[in-house]
Amino acid sequence: VRDARENYHRALSDTRKVMPKATSQGLGALQTIVEQEGLVVGEQYFGMLMDNMELKDARYNTAVEVAAQNSLFHVIVDNDNTAARLMNRLEKDKLGRVTFLPLNKLRVENVQYPDNNDVRPLLDLCITYDSKVKAAMQHVFNKKLLARTPELASEWSTKLSMDVITLDGDLCSRKGALTGGFVDVNKSRLRA
Repeated sequence: VRDARENYHRALSDTRKVMPKATSQGLGALQTIVEQEGLVVGEQYFGMLMDNMELKDARYNTAVEVAAQNSLFHVIVDNDNTAARLMNRLEKDKLGRVTFLPLNKLRVENVQYPDNNDVRPLLDLCITYDSKVKAAMQHVFNKKLLARTPELASEWSTKLSMDVITLDGDLCSRKGALTGGFVDVNKSRLRA
């Protein structure tokens, strides 16, 4: 039990190291605030986006992290009233800064994905999640595709006006920017 507890605290510490300081403070305070406000976990408060998803395979880790970036730390709640209550408490007590995803306010457009082996929808291919948080997952991952090579990623991002990511984490943005290079897997948000 002691070893499990130590591993848990080490994992929390590693996760806090890879997020912005204000976000880390806010997320740390949220646990207490949720209890004090009497919110029902799993109905009103769902936690961070990354806590509400699982990768279908570990090889997708880098691609999903690059696609989501700091959205992994966004907090999913049932509605904007819950988000406002939590934000007011964070602001009043100066406990940090958190981005909320209220499920009742997220508007997700219906995206038509290409039927092609060169690119696949990241959300369908890489991630499993509870249907309760589907809107939040679509909000973050809907216009993200996975490609085999950077060349294909560049070609398809232009064609479809979507972000296309490779397994190595090279990103071709729908706005034209190309991001790539070395990714330190030791500083992985999902692995932490």
